[in-house]
Amino acid sequence: MLYNKKVKNSNVSGRNIREIVRNIINGCIFFGIVAGSIFFIGSCANPGAGPTGGPRDSIAPVVLNTFPKPLVTNFNGSQIQVDFNEYVVANTLSNSIVISPPLAKRTNVRTKGRSVIIKLDEDLVPGRTYSIDFKDGIKDYNEGNVLEGFRMLFSTYDQIDTLRISGYLVDAFKHEPVEKATVTLYSIDHDSVFSTLRPDFIAKPDEDGFFLFDNLPEDAYRLFGLVDDDRDLMYSKETEQIAFIDSLIFPSAKYVQQIDTIFEENDTLISKGYTEYSPGQISTYLFTEDYFEQFIDESKRERRNTMLLVFNESLTDSFAYEVIGVEDEHLYVEFGLNRDSVLFWLTDTIAAKTDSLYLALNYTVTDTINRFVSRIDTVNMFFSERQKTKKSRKADEELAEPEKQLTFSFSTNLKPNNVELNSKVYVQSPDPLRSFSSENVRLEEAINDSTYNNIPFTVVRNGASKRKYGIDFNFEEQTTYRLTIDSASIETLSGLHNLKFSVSFKTRALDYYGTAIFKIESFSGSAIIQVLSNDKNEKIVKEIRETLGDKEITLAYLPPGRYRFKLIDDRNNNGKWDTGNYDEAIQPEMVYYFPKVLDIKSNWEIKENWEIDRDNVLPKDIYDAEAEKEEKQAAAEQGRR
Repeated sequence: MLYNKKVKNSNVSGRNIREIVRNIINGCIFFGIVAGSIFFIGSCANPGAGPTGGPRDSIAPVVLNTFPKPLVTNFNGSQIQVDFNEYVVANTLSNSIVISPPLAKRTNVRTKGRSVIIKLDEDLVPGRTYSIDFKDGIKDYNEGNVLEGFRMLFSTYDQIDTLRISGYLVDAFKHEPVEKATVTLYSIDHDSVFSTLRPDFIAKPDEDGFFLFDNLPEDAYRLFGLVDDDRDLMYSKETEQIAFIDSLIFPSAKYVQQIDTIFEENDTLISKGYTEYSPGQISTYLFTEDYFEQFIDESKRERRNTMLLVFNESLTDSFAYEVIGVEDEHLYVEFGLNRDSVLFWLTDTIAAKTDSLYLALNYTVTDTINRFVSRIDTVNMFFSERQKTKKSRKADEELAEPEKQLTFSFSTNLKPNNVELNSKVYVQSPDPLRSFSSENVRLEEAINDSTYNNIPFTVVRNGASKRKYGIDFNFEEQTTYRLTIDSASIETLSGLHNLKFSVSFKTRALDYYGTAIFKIESFSGSAIIQVLSNDKNEKIVKEIRETLGDKEITLAYLPPGRYRFKLIDDRNNNGKWDTGNYDEAIQPEMVYYFPKVLDIKSNWEIKENWEIDRDNVLPKDIYDAEAEKEEKQAAAEQGRR
């Protein structure tokens, strides 16, 4: 920056000025000699070094010329060339470039001087407008500055098509953009095109999941989303995520005229306008179909009296089993929560001592043409004694005591302090029990340090399990309880008796929690409402099932923190989210995120209206950005008050 500096009250004479100027000149000459010497010495010492300094280059390459020219028509060439103002690197361009309509062969990309050349090894489709989107595939040679947003457009006939289809493609369950997803368009209306033909047009969503086709001719289109693992632009049913729109899309455009009136001596009419494209933004949802391919994923026998099978799919009702040589009365079987695992208990000590036991199985699989068939299988469940460490040998010696050989210990999910109100209390045994009821359990409330009163409760079995039981009662805030099971009062199927179990615990204060109340509008039917942690994992903090209509939903007992809220349209009322099926034209169950992250505070209640818009579901991060903007504006307005 240049500027003039004024000196106030100066009384310097002419001779003094000449001496000052002379001294400055001599100083500059001396400084130049020294600086030159240093540069010369440095140059001799570092013959490969060049001059440095100056601002760092932060400007992306600039396009000087293209072939073909922008928006050219009747193009029939076999090569695309782009000239830049500097040397560029295009090593990744073959992977990132998007040419629509897509080419059957992989593009041949090379650099020559300051140009990028794309060789077209096939004839272009007549009567089409082509777009070439370079994405982030070009950067300058020196600093790696990326050229973003560069796109070429040309036509193989006498006009440039201008119709448009746009929207968002996101994961159906989490509403997040999906890496490496592609959106495809077909002008053929047939159910098989998605898995048998290459699309007519393709587009790559951006980091927000937004996609745009803006060079379309007038036609009817089928739209699909795809995570193309094998890169053939067709749907491979076993592995790939897909999305589809139920109906044909008819893009159109019209010019909307607006008239403004300006008052001067005479009224002057000024016409303004814009192009309105139809349809509006389309929301599409990627999902993975349930593809049934049953097999045993894991089999193990870590204890003599247990055998575990883990399957990769849930077992059908036709599943049958037999432990060869063991009577059914000496066997207890427990299925996992999703019927994808089976745990066998040997209640006969003689059978448990046998090292090799054989499981004969009959379960449903699919054959090579995806028909359901039965498979008969035999699995050797072999038990091997693990090599014992000093610690495990000591534990075995302790277990060898007669009393401990015939007993077991209960475990629980309780902790001594800050037990959450409205939570579940469980006790669990390592082996299945013959019975478990309230007669075996005592629950007491502390009146003071030495006095306890019995309180009523209910024993609730956890599904079909004979190992895990719930203790259901009404929690009081900041209250100490004691749960006791007397020794030898309960027996396992193998004849073991319990050691005495006693645990004391204290509940939280009620004013620790906050409450969220929603009035959910424009939605009726079965729904699952989830409170989620505000992080990438979205841990479920609370979940309720409701039949919604014109009513408020209260989510109480929420620990202070920031939360997301999700509503699942549970169409079949089975209590879980279900994916889609393309062949049966079934969309995945719709998911809606509340468009703000709520900050729940202790002893505080938040009331919100939740408008469910089925036709305009944006990616979750778009919601968050809008919500954050609203919060900042509200805070600024509050500050001005």
